[in-house]
Amino acid sequence: MTTASVSQSCFPIMSFLHVPGKMSQPLWLMMGTAFLVNVSRRTGTAACPFGSADASDGVDSSAHKRRRFLLTAKHTFVPWQFTDPQRLKVPEEYRRTRFVIGRLYIPDSEGKAVASLSVDLKLVAMHPTADVAVLVAKVPTSVASDAAGTASRSAVSERFDAHAELERRANAVGGGLTLAPEDPQKGSVCSIAGYRGTGLLGKLDTFDPDLLDRLSETERGQLLSSLRCVEGQQEAAVARVKIFHSKGMCRAEEGSCFHGMSGAPVLTDEKTCGGVLYGKHPDDANSVGYVPVRSFDGFVWDSVIGK
Repeated sequence: MTTASVSQSCFPIMSFLHVPGKMSQPLWLMMGTAFLVNVSRRTGTAACPFGSADASDGVDSSAHKRRRFLLTAKHTFVPWQFTDPQRLKVPEEYRRTRFVIGRLYIPDSEGKAVASLSVDLKLVAMHPTADVAVLVAKVPTSVASDAAGTASRSAVSERFDAHAELERRANAVGGGLTLAPEDPQKGSVCSIAGYRGTGLLGKLDTFDPDLLDRLSETERGQLLSSLRCVEGQQEAAVARVKIFHSKGMCRAEEGSCFHGMSGAPVLTDEKTCGGVLYGKHPDDANSVGYVPVRSFDGFVWDSVIGK
């Protein structure tokens, strides 16, 4: 698999913090990757049913009966659970999932995120222990508006265009990736396909609160310039990895895993997911960590059926 052929099931996403009445606009939290998962069937079991959308999800059920579920890394939406919250500079009272906004971006033909083509995401469920979360793509309603109720006609049109393209891609891949019936075994070769931050956004850990202090003046200026407008600064990336431990450790053989790829699928083949990438392995800085599929597949089905 090459960068140009990143699975149509995969998309760049971003999370933002927005506290109504406290913030004039959303504050960027994290960038990541999410991928469509095929919930119409479960390997080795009967078909997995799920309900149509309802108004409580902010989804227009009359416009679309089949919801599109995606998987990603949990830390993209609750970063304060994965680092010292005192260093995040996010007040404790703001650390609530109800204040977190998720957006999926449609990539162009070159694999770059298009900032104007976004789909709103709803956080459905977070795994209690593993770094995995289930999302659902919201269908735009016929009357769309921004927080002030003043969305332009072109913005409304772009929302529908973005969702239509998501639907087209989902249909082209049969709904999304299938979860593998077993974890990838030690020695097997897999691919990780996701979306990295462009330039320094993909090479540096922007989640590190001490990062700016360690950069040169030139690098600091470049990074701060990039951070002024992060939407649209994601591009496709692929790494070929060998499984070092079936419990969730692998090492890159070709390509690299960059910042922004958290949540990407560990592909056993082009249609099958064997795990979800979360980043550097905590026990080995030279290895990449992922959550093996058998650690979360039951959680996924329970989350989907219950929604």
